[in-house]
Amino acid sequence: MKTRLNTHIRLMAIAIFFVLLTGISALFSINSMRQELDLINQSHQKLLSGTLAIEEAHTQFKIQIQEWKNLLLRGNNPEDFQKFYASFNNQTDKVQLQLNSAKSALETNYPNDLEEVIKEHKALVETYLNILSTAKLDNLNGIETVDKSVRGMDRNLDNLFPQLTKETTHKLQLQTLVDNDSQAKSYSQNTLLISIFVTISIIFIIVSFWISHRKSS
Repeated sequence: MKTRLNTHIRLMAIAIFFVLLTGISALFSINSMRQELDLINQSHQKLLSGTLAIEEAHTQFKIQIQEWKNLLLRGNNPEDFQKFYASFNNQTDKVQLQLNSAKSALETNYPNDLEEVIKEHKALVETYLNILSTAKLDNLNGIETVDKSVRGMDRNLDNLFPQLTKETTHKLQLQTLVDNDSQAKSYSQNTLLISIFVTISIIFIIVSFWISHRKSS
């Protein structure tokens, strides 16, 4: 009888150990999945922020081209010229700021064309300003001459922005699929581990009560 009692106590101790182990494993799994989810959300937020920054840069670039047109068409007196000239340069800063924000947000995951867009935008602005420095905007012929000399120069850059947005959006979609798959695997593994501990605990508890029942009968 004493042997049965000792066995019963040992089995109950083992069962309690596995119950505690199950609880610890559950807490560890929840914490691990929460940390993984935080990292995934941060990664997705960076991709989203980078994509939005590229779209905003495109918007600001379109405004800059409009300011260039305003400069040509309405900058025939010094006051208006300075106003539109300042607006054009201000848009340069806004475009570059958004492009660099996108690069910073995307970190090493940014598209290769992003560097090209940053350099091409700077080069395009420099070309515009160089042409403007020798232009005569006080007559229609001078305006037409400048307009023809830069016509279509912005087209390639204007087309690159949607490509960048499409690429970063595609990366976000792929990353979401990979992360969802990773989370599903982690959940399955953790659930399986906890299920094993729970099953072992139940077995030991049942055996312990069975031995206890036999002892009393």
